[in-house]
Amino acid sequence: MTKEKFMIRAYGKSEYAMMLFPHIDDPKVAQAKLLRWIKKDKQFHQSLVGMGLSSHDKDYSPEQVRAMVEKFGAPGEYEV
Repeated sequence: MTKEKFMIRAYGKSEYAMMLFPHIDDPKVAQAKLLRWIKKDKQFHQSLVGMGLSSHDKDYSPEQVRAMVEKFGAPGEYEV
């Protein structure tokens, strides 16, 4: 079985969180869990803010997604 390569692009915040946490049924809960992961590392959180991360945005930019993949791994690469 071949694994598809994860594509770095803009993702909706809920969309990306649900990809990271497919076992969570509620997109808001998945999004809150991802935000907790991000905020655990203040320096990482600040780097995302420097890339334009805002609580008002509905999407993560490709640059922000790349940073999260480098930090957490691509969705589907691990069991949570």
